[in-house]
This record gives sequence, structure tokens and C-alpha cells, in this order.
Amino acid sequence: MAATQTQTETQTQTETKKSPAARRAGGNKAEETQPIAEKVKEVGEQLEDMAVRNAQAVREIASDGAKTASEAVSDLAGQSEDFVKKNPALAVAGALGVGVLIGLAVRNRY
Repeated sequence: MAATQTQTETQTQTETKKSPAARRAGGNKAEETQPIAEKVKEVGEQLEDMAVRNAQAVREIASDGAKTASEAVSDLAGQSEDFVKKNPALAVAGALGVGVLIGLAVRNRY
């Protein structure tokens, strides 16, 4: 018990020896963490805004890419149709050749 009382007296003397600024600093830890929490919240909001803007940009790029691909496929289909109309015999021969190649590939697999 005497040791506990001596420790308490030593702590009290240490607290008394501290400067007023040091005592205030010990009590201001909650006040110090509040600006840090606000900064963390602000940075989190900024990151969220950046993520939203980046997602919108990616969405626009993907949409433009899909439109471009759709237009390219439509153009290719139109050109293929024109070719078949101008050269029907060549188109049938080409289709026959592709069919034979596919048949050989499948037959050798199984």
C-alpha cells in the first residue's frame, strides 16, 4: 500500500511540474484528432468524386466504342451484301470452301 501511495504522490508531483502548455496539450488530444478526422473525411469525399468522374468517363468511352463497333459491323454487312449481289457464283464457291474446311476440321477432331 505504501508503494501505491508513493507512486500516486510521484505522479501528482510530475503533473505539478508540467508546464501549463504541456497540461493543455494532454487535454487537447480529442481536439487534435477532430481536424484529422475532418481531413480524412474530406479526402474520402474527394476520392469518391474522382471515382464517380472516372466511372462516367469510362462509361462514355465504352458507349462510343460500342457505337463505333456497331457502325463498323453495319458497314461490313452492307459491303458483304453488295459483294454477294455483284458476284453470286464467287460467294457460293467461297461459302462451299469454308464449309469443306470446317467439315474437315470437325471430322478430324472427333
